[in-house]
Amino acid sequence: MPATFAKDLCVFRSTNGKPNTSDASEAFSVELGEALFRALGVEPDARGGEPTGAPFSREVAAALKSELQARDSGLTVEPERPLNAFEQFRHVGALRDMRPEPSREYERAWRALGRFVRRRLSHPRDLARFDQLAEAVDMATADETETRRLLLEEIGQESLLKLDVTASQQRPGPRTPTLEIGLSLKWSLRTDRAQDCRSQGAKMAALRRGRMPHFAVVTMEPRPYMLNLLGGGSGEVDCVYHLDLPALATAIEETCVGNPRRRATLETFNRLVAQRRLRDWDEPVEYAGTL
Repeated sequence: MPATFAKDLCVFRSTNGKPNTSDASEAFSVELGEALFRALGVEPDARGGEPTGAPFSREVAAALKSELQARDSGLTVEPERPLNAFEQFRHVGALRDMRPEPSREYERAWRALGRFVRRRLSHPRDLARFDQLAEAVDMATADETETRRLLLEEIGQESLLKLDVTASQQRPGPRTPTLEIGLSLKWSLRTDRAQDCRSQGAKMAALRRGRMPHFAVVTMEPRPYMLNLLGGGSGEVDCVYHLDLPALATAIEETCVGNPRRRATLETFNRLVAQRRLRDWDEPVEYAGTL
C-alpha cells in the first residue's frame, strides 16, 4: 500500500519544471519521473521544491505513527533522534560528555574538608602537615587532569549519528528504550547519498551492543540502478521502502517494456522486487506488528 502523503510531496520544480524526484540533467531520470507522476496523478501545474531534512522526517514519522497506533503496536515513533538515545547504542558518544577537570561536586567537597580540618586543628605543626598533604593532593589532581586532557585530545571526538525516523519500545530492565526500527530518508538519490546510508548502516552494525535494529531507507527515487546501489545485496541496509511502489512499477513498465536498450533497467527493477530488496511503504507497519 502506498504512502498516503507521497503524492502531495510530488511536484514539478519551480526552477526548471522537472519532477522533483528526478535528476534534471539526466534525460531518462526526467522521463521516468514524469511517468511516475502520471501514475500518481500529479497535476501538471503542481509546483514546488524537493522535500528534505526535518520536514520530510516529520511527515514520514507522523504517517508511520498514525498507522502503528491504529494497530496498537506499542512502539514510539519519533523523527530526528540521536543514536545514543537507545539501549543498544547508549555508549556511543560517551566521551563527548567527559571533562578532564574534577567535578564541581569534588571541588566543593575538597574545600569543605579543608575548612573542617583547619577548624579542628590547633597545633601549628598539625596545620603545616595538613597543608603539605593538601598541596600534594592538589598536585596529584592537577597531574591527573592534564593526563585526561591529553588522552581526550588524542582520542578525538566520536561522531554521533542521528536517525531520520525511529521506532522504539521500552523493554523491562534497560534504562533507555530499545531501537526496533531505524529509517534513513532520501527523497531522491545521488551516488553520495546512497553511500551515506550504507555507511550509516555499517556503523550501526559495528557500534551496537545487542541486537541490530531493522535499518532501511525510505525513498521516492524512481531509477532502478540508483535503488540498486542501496538494495542490491550489500548488507549495510536491510531493504529499501518506496513510498509508492505500484506507481513506480507502472512507470517502469511504461518507459522500459519493449525497449531493448532498457532491458537491464527493467531486469534490475524486477530483481529488486523479487528479492524483496525493494518493498512497499506499508511493510514497516507489517514488520512492526511482529515485534
